[in-house]
Amino acid sequence: MIGDELIKAYGSITKEEDLINIELFTMPNTLVLESLHPFPGYHGNSLPEGPDPNLIYLVTDIRYEGEDILRAAKKVRAKLPCKFNASFGRAEISQNTYQLIRLADLERMDCIRSIQEAFMSEGITFAKKKSVSGDALIYLQKFFSFEKMDGNIYRDTDNPLMHYFEIPDRPPWPFFRKITFYIRGNVDYYSYDAALGTVYMEELHDMVRIFSRDLTLEQLNFIRLKYLYEIAHPDHLG
Repeated sequence: MIGDELIKAYGSITKEEDLINIELFTMPNTLVLESLHPFPGYHGNSLPEGPDPNLIYLVTDIRYEGEDILRAAKKVRAKLPCKFNASFGRAEISQNTYQLIRLADLERMDCIRSIQEAFMSEGITFAKKKSVSGDALIYLQKFFSFEKMDGNIYRDTDNPLMHYFEIPDRPPWPFFRKITFYIRGNVDYYSYDAALGTVYMEELHDMVRIFSRDLTLEQLNFIRLKYLYEIAHPDHLG
């Protein structure tokens, strides 16, 4: 188990989102996607207060090394008054794979073109515009910061509506999706979005990320036990 009270680490997240093309505020003839539903499993009354949780994906024309993306993003943030966080990864949509730079916590949508141009000045080039939309399986590399809530539950210090718990092994995504639908349909507090995470420290830790504004610590622990049972009994659902 992770033992520190406050954890800052590098890792990855795997999640589903519904992506669509956008053209407003983007460079001409470039492929930029926006998430229609950043947390598709969550069906609460409202998302967090404050700015909309815009997630913008800049599609690059080739796969870049993660260090190159993060180094370029650092320089872009230093050049521009636009605030954003950057991570990188890929999306699988309709059997096609797209290499991505994700912009999160973007304060102003009209900054997108300036951000693209600044990335290009750092040697990052973008895919040409095409029609892309639909359910996407997204793999992102990112930095994590979370704090220990009790012996099993951790809260994201950047977004307190996100919680994590460790699992003994990482299940395949189709199986994880299947058990998530089952668990959500068999608990009273079903409104949450789930994703798979991996955190790299002295050793690798597989985790489940839960997004919801309504769950108590007791409910999160109950959901954790449900996932642990289903992962340990893969034949339970047939």
